[in-house]
Formats: sequence, structure tokens, C-alpha cells
Amino acid sequence: MFESVWQQLSATSWIEWLGTLTGITGVYLSIKEKVVAWLLFIVCYAAYVILSYQAELYAAVQMNAVFIIISIYGWLSWSKSTLHSETAVVIARTPKAGRVTALIFIGIGTSGFGWALDTFTLAFMPYLDALAMTCAFTAQWMLSRKYVENWLCWIVADLIYVGLWSAQGYLVSAGLFTLFIGLATRGWWEWQRQLKNTLPNPAQASGVA
Repeated sequence: MFESVWQQLSATSWIEWLGTLTGITGVYLSIKEKVVAWLLFIVCYAAYVILSYQAELYAAVQMNAVFIIISIYGWLSWSKSTLHSETAVVIARTPKAGRVTALIFIGIGTSGFGWALDTFTLAFMPYLDALAMTCAFTAQWMLSRKYVENWLCWIVADLIYVGLWSAQGYLVSAGLFTLFIGLATRGWWEWQRQLKNTLPNPAQASGVA
């Protein structure tokens, strides 16, 4: 067993290692709210456009291509926040309208895109691929706006991708998404703590000494 795992790791392409290392570093830096995280995400997603195509995960191909564009938006948004404090994007909870829109998008996107993949392509597990894609799209949008719930969406998407990449024999990528689950969990707790610290004290808000 260990020999087989070692052989697969040894056969892992440089582009998969590149996507893995930039992805891990990017997620860690995003937890710390570092703008440079978005540049690493661009490299990571470019690598996974190629890898997803090779694995016949066609929803993931399109997802990672769009993620490059969203990452540019996130980079500009976070950069603007550091330059202009009055327009800063700060950690917050997703507004109710945003949560409803996200759920509708995930539901319609999964069924619609999953059907298209299943009907017109030879995609591997098309509906799971589509579900992971829509959850990840939602997470990436929330992250660009620094909404805390982005980490929950990432956890769902990453759990699915662990299964998809494992089933296709991409052990390094499966390990990457397993690590992403841990990082997303850490991100959830850290951003929750920061949000709690920035909320006004109830006693102070009511004028109680």
C-alpha cells in the first residue's frame, strides 16, 4: 500500500505540486487577511484549470477559470481597502439577501449545470462536480467580500473534492483539499473570533458603565 502511494506521489506532475503549494499558502494568507493571497490563488487556479481538464472534471475547469477573474476582483477589492480606510472591506456576516441568493444559486446551479454535464459530456460524477463548483463559487464571492460564511461553503466544496480527486487517483490533490478543510475550519473560528471582538459591547452600546 505504502509503495503504491509513494509511486503515485513520485509520479505527481510539477503543475499539481505548484497548484498544491500556492493553494495552501494562499488560503493561510487569506485567513490572515493578506492581499498577496489573491496572487497565489491566481496561480493555483490556473494550474487547476489544466488538472481539472485532465481529470474530466469539466465543471471544475470552468470554475477555476472564473476563479481567476474573481481573484483579480478580490485582489483589487482588498488592495483598495488597505489604501482607503473609509472604503475598507471588513469581516462581517453575509446579509440575509445574500444568503438566500446563495442558496438559490447553489440549488439551480447544481441541477442545471449537473444536467448539462451529464447530458453533453463524459464528465466524472457530474452532479457532485456541479455541486462542488457552485459551493466554491459562492465561497469565493463571500471571501472577496470578507463574509464569515465563506469558510462553511469552502468546507462543503472541499469535502466533495476530496472524494472526486481521490476517485480519479490524484492523491496529492485529494490531500490538498483535505488540508483545505482544516484551514477552512481554522479560518471560520478565527474570523468568528475577530468579528466578535469588533462588535460593540452590549453594555457600552446601551450606555451602561
